[in-house]
Amino acid sequence: MKAAAFPHLLSPGSIAGMRLRNRIVMPAMGVNMAEGGFVNDAIVNHYAERAKGGVGLIVVEVTCVDAPLGLNTSRMLAIDDDKYIPGFRRLVDAIHSHGAKCVLEISHTGRGAKRKNVGEQPVGPSAVKKPYDFIVGFEGEEPRALSRAEIRAIEDKYAEAALRAQRAGFDGVEVHATGYYLVEQFLSKTANVRTDEYGGDAANRARFALNIARKIRGKTGPSFPLLYKLSVLEIGEFGGISLKDGLLACRLLQEAGVDAIEVLAGAWSTNPGRRDVPDSGQAKGLTFPIVRLMKLARIARGGKRPGFFLGEKALTLPLIAGGRTFDPALAERALARGRAEFIFMGRALLAQPDLPRMIADGTYEDARPCIGCGKCTDGQLQRDERIACSGNAVLGKGDNDYALPPAGRKKTVLVAGGGPAGVEAARIAALRGHEVTLYEREEALGGLLRVAIVPPDKGNLAPLIGYLGRQARRAGVKVVLGSELTAEMALAARADAVVCATGASPARLPIPGFDAPIVLNAKVALEGARVGRRVVIVGGGAVGCEAAQFLAGKGKRVTIVEMLDSLAVGMVATSRTILLGHIERLRVAALTSRRCVEIRRRSVVVESADGAREELPADTVLIAVGDGPNRALASRLAGKVAEVYEIGDGRLPGSVMEAVASGYAIGKAL
Repeated sequence: MKAAAFPHLLSPGSIAGMRLRNRIVMPAMGVNMAEGGFVNDAIVNHYAERAKGGVGLIVVEVTCVDAPLGLNTSRMLAIDDDKYIPGFRRLVDAIHSHGAKCVLEISHTGRGAKRKNVGEQPVGPSAVKKPYDFIVGFEGEEPRALSRAEIRAIEDKYAEAALRAQRAGFDGVEVHATGYYLVEQFLSKTANVRTDEYGGDAANRARFALNIARKIRGKTGPSFPLLYKLSVLEIGEFGGISLKDGLLACRLLQEAGVDAIEVLAGAWSTNPGRRDVPDSGQAKGLTFPIVRLMKLARIARGGKRPGFFLGEKALTLPLIAGGRTFDPALAERALARGRAEFIFMGRALLAQPDLPRMIADGTYEDARPCIGCGKCTDGQLQRDERIACSGNAVLGKGDNDYALPPAGRKKTVLVAGGGPAGVEAARIAALRGHEVTLYEREEALGGLLRVAIVPPDKGNLAPLIGYLGRQARRAGVKVVLGSELTAEMALAARADAVVCATGASPARLPIPGFDAPIVLNAKVALEGARVGRRVVIVGGGAVGCEAAQFLAGKGKRVTIVEMLDSLAVGMVATSRTILLGHIERLRVAALTSRRCVEIRRRSVVVESADGAREELPADTVLIAVGDGPNRALASRLAGKVAEVYEIGDGRLPGSVMEAVASGYAIGKAL
């Protein structure tokens, strides 16, 4: 679509006098790349690249107002001391130099903190531990309830942090009041069970948020833009914010001088995953329906309790809305219908930093999609690693340098395999000036992605297949489909380098009956092979569990046999929790700490750790244990071609992220 199709999305906007070149907002997304809380080159480059890419407003990531007690991760940015101001000033200058505005999100993690990061028991409004939540996936330690004096001191820290942001040159600040962070904890009646002036009814629970807003205004003055990222709804068994509560908080914040609200919602449950949908299957524009209700809401004149009836308008300040998967057409419709004033574009910008520019110049369909893998949050929150992205191999690596130096010498490069690793290697090599030909034995690119999109809730993964083909051809790669690259072909072409992205070889188990007619590789079953009513899956990793969900959803009786004591080990924590919840709901039998020792004509024999054996009836046996790399081509070319590389599953079977990263690295090194 051309830019003319998005007149509202690309039109200038304003928040409290802060003029923005378009209606696209990059929301705060932690990257966990600071050392000691300081801005560094990696952080500057990260945001400068998005500013260069055309976004209107950047909300710089969650930044701690009270270290170490308020830290989320060990390498979180901090602004609780003047020593951080010079670094932030450098960041602001870099963003401004590319035409974008920026505000700083200030935050305290409260009960969502981990003792290993803060060095002591976390704090919260009450001694109520954080339950499982959709984004983070873990349960928290029971916090210590803050005293009133401590609460007032933290309010002051927010105001002091805002003043430092103003002195650093930021165009405004945003208070973090969503997720599992402290301000939302005060707003929620399940997290906040206080009986003093900070607890009780919705107005009292909003007192902490309101005091922060008033104190910020007192420090920065009335003309410094003040935004709130707010959960206006918190659902689930432990949900503690009704929509009426959220609307009241919005109205009170508006009266306290807040200039705009970024709208989010949350969910808490004791049965995580059974009905949830992972990011890979999330719908687009998730908060648009909530914002529409907020726009329709009215509040009784002179009253405190919002309701859906005629009267004084509840809200007049700008609302920022969006969803997990960005769609410019959906965003345009929302703006045109007055359902939001600005649109946040989050993970899409992690995957494709220049997405706003691509929307403006009509090349949006060539953008790298966010596949909803959850790697961007999982590594940070589960293992305290830097941010990462399955599709964008630069994100979180080194100094986040997107420069691609031209090749010193043009080479003839052949790539074997059209999966994510092969295409990325071919694309990067071609962009650097090499002559690249990619061979794929199938009639389409994608490799195992064509299998990976088959299980439920994988809708956001599918666009990556189309992206691979478009990007390869756009970069000037010659793509040959339906042809497998052989050693003879590579030698005849006098290739300077051959990149073997040849995928994995199906695993074989040294057990009796492995070659029986009822045995299939799990990936073959996902491709559509016929399976019987009773299915035993040998291997309870991600592939085995996803195959179980897929087949159980079709009415098959499925049993998983796994040698480890847990299923789906190594998956993104939230996706794993949801997947296990689904297979439990579908009544998939899971036999852990067992190994398959024999496959018979209509059954499988398994053995437990203590040597006890059990025979399981089976019409079909699916093998989902770890496949091995296919190194046949690389072995044949060793010593015959100057440069031979193995990447992706052809080097070590792994995830899409690992495949893309290995392809990028070789493409840049050639």
